[in-house]
Amino acid sequence: MSYTNFAMLRKLLVDDSTHIGVQFFRYGFVAVAAFIVDFGLLFVFTHYLKIYYLVSATMSFLISLVLNYCLSTMWVFSHSSRKRSAEVSIFFVINMVGLVLNTVIIWGATSMFGLYYLYSKLVAVAIVFFWSFFARRYFIFKKDIPAIADVI
Repeated sequence: MSYTNFAMLRKLLVDDSTHIGVQFFRYGFVAVAAFIVDFGLLFVFTHYLKIYYLVSATMSFLISLVLNYCLSTMWVFSHSSRKRSAEVSIFFVINMVGLVLNTVIIWGATSMFGLYYLYSKLVAVAIVFFWSFFARRYFIFKKDIPAIADVI
């Protein structure tokens, strides 16, 4: 492997970065890991444990958020000028919106349009992925934008 390729891989995977392309690339990996946890738990909770699909979707979403938060703060968006408490507060609000979107999309696609609940989840994941990335980047990890929680 040439030095140029190694340097490019290092920038993509190791070095801290505020570049939106690098962050989006890394967030894709984080999203895949969180998706595997979320989708897998949704299936296990619903299929094997016989928990109602919307309750399962909420539980699996919340569990995958823990993984997503840890990986996002350590690897994707490592540059936050906010206090940790402010960051967590904003993260919570953004993800409650994500949870509502997730639940409404799964319910609507399953109950109103007759999609299998796992297919409905795929639709929800695609939409919530973009909401989460851009909301986190804008409200949590952009240094120039003051947050309400910073003032409190």
